[in-house]
Amino acid sequence: DYNQTHFVRNPEFKAAADKMEGPLRQIFVEFLERSCTAEFSGFLLYKELGRRLKKTNPVVAEIFSLMSRDEARHAGFLNKGLSDFNLALDLGFLTKARKYTFFKPKFIFYATYLSEKIGYWRYITIFRHLKANPQYQVYPIFKYFDNWCQDENRHGDFFSALLKAQPQFLNDWKAKLWSRFFCLSVYVTMYLNDCQRTAFYEGIGLNTKEFDMHVIIE
Repeated sequence: DYNQTHFVRNPEFKAAADKMEGPLRQIFVEFLERSCTAEFSGFLLYKELGRRLKKTNPVVAEIFSLMSRDEARHAGFLNKGLSDFNLALDLGFLTKARKYTFFKPKFIFYATYLSEKIGYWRYITIFRHLKANPQYQVYPIFKYFDNWCQDENRHGDFFSALLKAQPQFLNDWKAKLWSRFFCLSVYVTMYLNDCQRTAFYEGIGLNTKEFDMHVIIE
């Protein structure tokens, strides 16, 4: 548990939130809400996989349970960030109210592998940019991205191992088409979503198109 003691808050969070005003404040609230929901969705997915695999493959089940712990920690940290803006997400309500959708494992493997690796490159790119340009460090949560993104990277490595352990998901012509489809759909979705939120990236001194192209290439 490499990040067991990493996610510890300090007074900088509330002070930074209190300084934010106008559109920038709203942009950051939306960023925290989106990020918290995404991390919590990862927690639910990994927790469910860990539960279902407990009897048939206890080793893989344990890894999924550990990954769900990481995602829950991320979601909780982001939700505490929302409290700096006098808001909070009812994550328990999401668990009860949202319907679960079944996907074949291979589709989960492709999409989640890409999601975790993309998450790593997004976080580390933002961290390095803000370290080099501290004038854009408007909220301290970004200072945690260096260690945080290593969780995403390890999760991606695990999904890479799962895919390599199932050659039929990688080597035949159908697998190659599915891989291309998921790469295209995930990258296009990321790019279009980010273009709708250009104000957020400009708020931390990034060019949205250049940021996305860097993440895709890496």
